[in-house]
Amino acid sequence: MVIASRIDIDGLVEDGRVNSRVYSDPQVFEMEMEKIFHRTWVYVGHETEIPDGGDYKSTYIGRRPVIVSRHSDDGQVYVFFNRCRHRGATVCQQEYGNSNYFRCAYHGWVYNNKGDLVGVTFEDGYGSDFDKEKLGLVRVPRVGIYQGFIFASLSPEGPSLDEHLGNAKPYIDKFATMGPEGISVKAGTQKFAYNGNWKMQLENTVDGYHPSFVHQSYQEIVARRSGGQPRASADNRTAATRDLGNGHALLDFGDIYAPPAGNTLSNLMAGPGGNLVVFPNLALLFSQIRHIRPLAVNRTVVNLYPVHLKGVPAEVNTRRLREHEDFYGPASFAAPDDWEIFTRCQAGYQAAGLDNDGDWVQLKRGLHHEKESDDGVRYSSILDESSQRGIYRQYRRLMTAD
Repeated sequence: MVIASRIDIDGLVEDGRVNSRVYSDPQVFEMEMEKIFHRTWVYVGHETEIPDGGDYKSTYIGRRPVIVSRHSDDGQVYVFFNRCRHRGATVCQQEYGNSNYFRCAYHGWVYNNKGDLVGVTFEDGYGSDFDKEKLGLVRVPRVGIYQGFIFASLSPEGPSLDEHLGNAKPYIDKFATMGPEGISVKAGTQKFAYNGNWKMQLENTVDGYHPSFVHQSYQEIVARRSGGQPRASADNRTAATRDLGNGHALLDFGDIYAPPAGNTLSNLMAGPGGNLVVFPNLALLFSQIRHIRPLAVNRTVVNLYPVHLKGVPAEVNTRRLREHEDFYGPASFAAPDDWEIFTRCQAGYQAAGLDNDGDWVQLKRGLHHEKESDDGVRYSSILDESSQRGIYRQYRRLMTAD
């Protein structure tokens, strides 16, 4: 991290524009892993993915493998590093499962689903100072749960989860209560990867400017299905882009997709009314939880988790899943468009260095008429870039912090 720490992030991120190096420089990426993913709160899963004692999920915080486990006895959720304390091999190879124990395949050390070391092969080969109680799987310093969403932090100090979520909490509340009895994240996982920087997925999720161009063919299909006219204009005055603070951002649809009053099925199909980004790696959309995982400066994996509503007729969840497939699926009408654009952007960033001003990505749309509400939320038109500016305000704060 010595080389990366010399990078002047203040010189690369301004309020309204970002230098191409932020997307393409491997040293900047290493700095992001250290200063963002290894220090702040990172999303690791949802409680309904591990509802029963013994359930577990393996995932990553940045590039560090972890296990999210529900203990069989106390029912608590624990997050610990997926690394044997003997020789360092991962002890869990499956993405999901149910087990009271994790056994390292290298030398047979066994841990319970709380992370405690409970079995050592040929233990008599160790001296009298060998202490199993000190050799359990290392727990992540902090774990927090809000509305079923599980977050973890590799830093023992810093803002609480409540402080971190801040103005994003009301929108998480709305998403978590879409169903009469809440939501469930057990419908499966759709995975895709693209050759581009992880921040592009964050920006795109709350970008109301691009759909009329990138997704033009999809909008034409929707118009034909609905009798020749789209449901509403993207220039609707009740819609907005919002900087919620702490890097969280919202693409607020306003009444664009407002359901007819009293129509129960339409209300259940309406979704939360916007796309929410919870910095740095979580997005909540109409029918899905989106989990963003950076692999390299130019390689990103995204897991999509279709969300079912609890306490509704089966036809509602079936229709929601079909709509998810229609727009976000691997053979859908829209998501592949975004992936292609990410690839083109990453290729374009390689043209940096031709001239100083040409190295910058512009995020100034709406900056001149951006407003601020009493709770500190900045906002402007749904076609503006308040949400992207909000992401990079927090990015710059974290990347320049001691």
